[in-house]
Amino acid sequence: MASTRFRALATTAVAALALCTACSSDGSGSDASADGQLKLAVFASLNGVPAFAADKEGVFEKHDLDVTTSTAKTSTEMVPQLLGGKVDLALLDTATSLVAAGQGVDLVFVAGATDGGIPKGQEEFSFANVWVEKDSPVKSLADLTGKTVGVPQIKSAPWVDLRGSVDEAGGDSSSIKFIESPDPLAALKSAQVDATTTPEPVGTVERAKGDLRPLGPVNSGGGGTAYVWVATRDFAEANKGTVKAFSEAVREGNAMVNDDRELLVRTAAEVLDADAGLLEKAAFPVYAEKPLTTEDIEFSVEYMDKYDLFEKGAPDAAKLVGP
Repeated sequence: MASTRFRALATTAVAALALCTACSSDGSGSDASADGQLKLAVFASLNGVPAFAADKEGVFEKHDLDVTTSTAKTSTEMVPQLLGGKVDLALLDTATSLVAAGQGVDLVFVAGATDGGIPKGQEEFSFANVWVEKDSPVKSLADLTGKTVGVPQIKSAPWVDLRGSVDEAGGDSSSIKFIESPDPLAALKSAQVDATTTPEPVGTVERAKGDLRPLGPVNSGGGGTAYVWVATRDFAEANKGTVKAFSEAVREGNAMVNDDRELLVRTAAEVLDADAGLLEKAAFPVYAEKPLTTEDIEFSVEYMDKYDLFEKGAPDAAKLVGP
């Protein structure tokens, strides 16, 4: 398994759809498994760690799956890979995948990857957090009303999650001025913005430095599903047994790392090419152990629709859950 450095890059379905116009959908992934291998695509982040652990610990093999996993910089790179048949299943955040589905990309949701919300015990510092300068007058998420916030991409998962978190705290996210920046943390440190968000383990690094102050955790996915495994409908329909076995293996792998912190940290260190000592201090998401349901997708669709992510109308959740 090749290690790759962690990059905290935003996901945006708009970019994915732009890329999709240039890719071929002949076979929609059905040719990708002609050699018997199930080709997975993830980006190097904490969300994808269980797939590597499941592969290394023989969980996929137990379910008669021969899996090969490739990494990408962002979720958006994987939508055209799915459509072009280069990969069979991809790990995407719900914003990217649902907006793509709303634009007519024929995806199905095979399994949950990470649960959203703020895990128990992470009420002060979680796997996604909002940051301000140490001496900032902003004391709560609600105080971001009317402020300037840096994000890698507007209408991305970090953008909608921050808006939802501010509104839940009693603020008004519609009054926030969002600034797109390739390095929002640098923008915050240079006083170009009042706040920004980070995923883990970037937040743990910043907390150790002590230059910034965590304002509070982000309610990832609005409390619903944060990341999902998706496939094209053509691939899922043509490979129902494989897809079923994969979804079962994913849940088993997720439960395994939820229960084995040592395995989780060790695998994350390999995948992210990061220091295990740092990751031992990091906050990890909770990985999904229950089958993905239509109700789960409906919740996510309603959450995204509240913030006008669907330019062509919200997708039908009942049609998105795979066979």
